[in-house]
Amino acid sequence: MQTTRTVAHVEAATKAVVGVHTVNRALPVRHLKQISPFIFIDHMEPFEIKKGEKIMRIDPHPHAGFEVVTYLLNGKFFHRDSQGNEQIAEAGDINWMTSGKGIIHSEGPINEMAETGGTISLMQTWINLPANKKFIDPSFRHYAGSNLPMVSTDTLELKVLIGNYGAVTSPITTHTAMYYYHIKMKAGQVFSYAIDAKHTAGIYVIDGSLKILNHTTDKGTVIEFNNDGDAVAVKSLTDVEFIAFGGEPINEPLVSYGPFVMNDFKEIQQAIHDYESGKMGILEY
Repeated sequence: MQTTRTVAHVEAATKAVVGVHTVNRALPVRHLKQISPFIFIDHMEPFEIKKGEKIMRIDPHPHAGFEVVTYLLNGKFFHRDSQGNEQIAEAGDINWMTSGKGIIHSEGPINEMAETGGTISLMQTWINLPANKKFIDPSFRHYAGSNLPMVSTDTLELKVLIGNYGAVTSPITTHTAMYYYHIKMKAGQVFSYAIDAKHTAGIYVIDGSLKILNHTTDKGTVIEFNNDGDAVAVKSLTDVEFIAFGGEPINEPLVSYGPFVMNDFKEIQQAIHDYESGKMGILEY
């Protein structure tokens, strides 16, 4: 028999500026620094690019010590990096960059959207790497949305982005065990899903309202669960869309400095040195 987890913490996402865009930052927030191995979650809500408008991208910048997972909800979004990878993601796709010992990348809406106009929205997540993986070689992978499995009923859609839901498994491989679901529910429904009793669990509400035990959670809210059960149960108060995530916690020291996430400040200094000395490669645009 499953035991439903209780709620540890509920907090509204904060507003943050990334490039020229304002996003909802679900992690970290003031009273919740991570839901390991998830250390950073940004939600770029839908915004319109008008026909003829200048495209504003995020210029080349470095990363090291973790993985950057961009899940595109609407539009077309490019990735370019110092390893020579270039990729355009479309709605439903995932771009997955393992920064490891260091990589430089740039990203943003594709230039062609200035000609046609359109809407962009996405989730970007940083996933921590354990100490023995911090300095692996950087790499990039792309996953088409058509290859990410979906479980559907009349009242629910669940897309398995990472991990498995029952016998349904994502094609994405990870360095530590985790799950990441994109879920849509019709109003007035109750849904529960099983999780490993030793793993963390969280939810971020993209749109609509959920009731979780005696907590009502609205759009732009992040929820952390206690490790006191092997299932999460929710009720949809409206039509609702949310991300459910968690995994095997990485119980190691965590030191972050801008785009670098390491286990101690000496490693941060090494990452800074490697970037400044050109060891992470060169990317000019």
